[in-house]
Amino acid sequence: MFEGYVGIRLWDGQLVDDMVFALVVSLLVAFAFIFRANFQHFVKMLKDVVYLKERQNLFDDTAGKSGVFFRNFMLFQALFLCSIALFAIARTNGAISHLGENAALFSIAFIFLILFLFFQFKQLCYYLLGFVFAAPDKYKFWKKNYNAIMGFWGILLYIPVVWLMFVGNITLAPVIMFCIFYFLCRFVIIYKTIRIFHKNNVGLLYISLYLCTQEILPLIFLYEGMIFFV
Repeated sequence: MFEGYVGIRLWDGQLVDDMVFALVVSLLVAFAFIFRANFQHFVKMLKDVVYLKERQNLFDDTAGKSGVFFRNFMLFQALFLCSIALFAIARTNGAISHLGENAALFSIAFIFLILFLFFQFKQLCYYLLGFVFAAPDKYKFWKKNYNAIMGFWGILLYIPVVWLMFVGNITLAPVIMFCIFYFLCRFVIIYKTIRIFHKNNVGLLYISLYLCTQEILPLIFLYEGMIFFV
């Protein structure tokens, strides 16, 4: 019997692609609304990224609940987009393949959880180092610059993430862009750390501990952990 026009069959992984696309679009829409409602905070964040001047800014306690919410959303956006980028790279390279929608969503959530715990671990190390070796005002000023840089990095991640969703198996260019943005982010953080703390008597010791405990050892631990799970 003639069944009529049944349409075009879905290709393998199309539903997963659609789900990832919906997640990114939803995050982008949320960012658009938050950007519109917190434009002044966004401008101050950009100034904190570019300039190095101790002043009242985005992440002071006087910023109120809107400033705290904006800061937390920008950090969440950076971690979430990083999770999607790592998921897309692993999927296109065959590390994880033939996943259903639920399994793909669980994988993204698992990657996000790992990154979130890793991020919180680094925040704890930052706090301990700042508490022991830095003056409270210097640490607070550095933390504001750090949050601003991380938030701006999250915005830049939209470029390689969207690229990864549309390039298929050709991932070299967006992966290189992802790595460039990451190392550029770390370089700016290290540069501002040196500028903020180099005048203190313990500045050199603090910077050395910072580079070892924050920029080298955590990446080694993360790499060894990935090797262990693989």
